[in-house]
Amino acid sequence: MKRVKILAVADVHSPRFLEEFVKDLAKRNAPDVFLFAGDMINRGNAEEYTTVLNVIEKVLGSSFPIIGCFGNEEYSEVRKEIISIVGDRMVFLDEKSYVLESNDIKVGIVGTQGSLDKATSWQRRNIPSVKGVFERRAKRAASLLKKMKGKVDHRILLMHYSPCLETCEGEDSRAFSWLGSRKFYTVVVEHQPELVIHGHVHNSTRHEVRIGSSLIRNVALPAVGSITELNLWTTPTI
Repeated sequence: MKRVKILAVADVHSPRFLEEFVKDLAKRNAPDVFLFAGDMINRGNAEEYTTVLNVIEKVLGSSFPIIGCFGNEEYSEVRKEIISIVGDRMVFLDEKSYVLESNDIKVGIVGTQGSLDKATSWQRRNIPSVKGVFERRAKRAASLLKKMKGKVDHRILLMHYSPCLETCEGEDSRAFSWLGSRKFYTVVVEHQPELVIHGHVHNSTRHEVRIGSSLIRNVALPAVGSITELNLWTTPTI
């Protein structure tokens, strides 16, 4: 049976958790694809993206694609700089989709930062009509997932914020409004991607849950303590 081997991580906040990331990376073999679910750098330090990519290339090589979405610490004002710095070393999916073909398996990946139920004070000050932005992100993700249905073997929703309460267990339940979005929960319920990968939730004690046929994984390094390894098979079994 053929498979696509995935490594996934979020919230390295380089250089903050870079040492832990490097130590775990040394235990891994090269995947078919490496997925970043945001906050790979700390506080908008765009140059740290080079550090992260250099470490991966040194340890695992460069024979596989790296695909990521932005997190809240990849500040909007430095995203063009980040894209310029990384060049063709990886692909960013910012409200976009990508079809990966590996081992005769087609995997459709939809990437988004995701949304929050309640904008932070910074977001309210700095993002015009932030509520509308959050609503449009959920609608865009739903549209992209819908377009891919039946055209690929598997669909992945790659996002930074959480789409559900369950993978936020360990955090104060009152904080979910700043961790994720019920709008994206609805997207998952209605469109059932095989796999949803997210980060952002550092104190999660429950990293995996199913919503219908969708497997939700929190891959935040501070929560999980390691890089997350997943497999997609020729039959839709993870």
